[in-house]
Amino acid sequence: MFEAVIIGIIISLVVAFLAYLKKSLTIDGLITATILGAVIYAFGGFVVWIALIMFFVSSSIITKIHERNNKDSKGRNALQVIANSLITSMFSIIFYITKNDMFMIASVISVAASNADTWASEIGILSKGKTYSIITFKVVEKGISGAVSRLGTLASFVGALFIGLVFFTFYGITNEISVILLFYALIITLGGFVGCLVDSYLGALVQAKYRGIQSGIITEKPFLEGEKVVLSSGISWITNDAVNFLSGLSSTLVSMLVMVL
Repeated sequence: MFEAVIIGIIISLVVAFLAYLKKSLTIDGLITATILGAVIYAFGGFVVWIALIMFFVSSSIITKIHERNNKDSKGRNALQVIANSLITSMFSIIFYITKNDMFMIASVISVAASNADTWASEIGILSKGKTYSIITFKVVEKGISGAVSRLGTLASFVGALFIGLVFFTFYGITNEISVILLFYALIITLGGFVGCLVDSYLGALVQAKYRGIQSGIITEKPFLEGEKVVLSSGISWITNDAVNFLSGLSSTLVSMLVMVL
């Protein structure tokens, strides 16, 4: 275990530091990513760790393409890293204790949900078609939580499928290709996709949104430059990071229930 922890720290630090240099992580995000990455490697194993890394690398690339014109982008901070990785860490530890593959799959499902959500958000915003509320199906502004588009939905599924294929590939390298492996990859893909849908529903229903008093602009941040804001909808403490955590946890638990049944 000690050796696995050291290896996990080293390789996670290398990846996190490179991400920091590319401004995909803040300094506190770097530290948090290194710690959680080491935990996931030591307890969940290389397959879970590489799934997390592939999520982070692919999502960072997509985010950077989207943010080319955003000079203020500073990368993921510690809270964002925790929202996307804590569930994976928790189930990795449970997997290590129980040696039950179901918890390893649960770890990867949470990664797939995060990847699906990120791909949906960053690619969906580029859609030239209309964006609809997932609750009312009325046309809404792009970028608002709970807003969906055909491109974003497709990107969500592909993002979840990508993690499913990563798991299938790397798990299959050291294990026999079998029907159960295909089933695991399918559960990971569907679980990740469902997680993104849950994220959209929670974003529409409970995530805090604020309205500028003068301009009437709706924002998910509790401030606007040059004017005061008031809570327009949702719950004040339910931020986007909280929604990411809750959607990842719920979709993972539901997927585990499906595996048990």
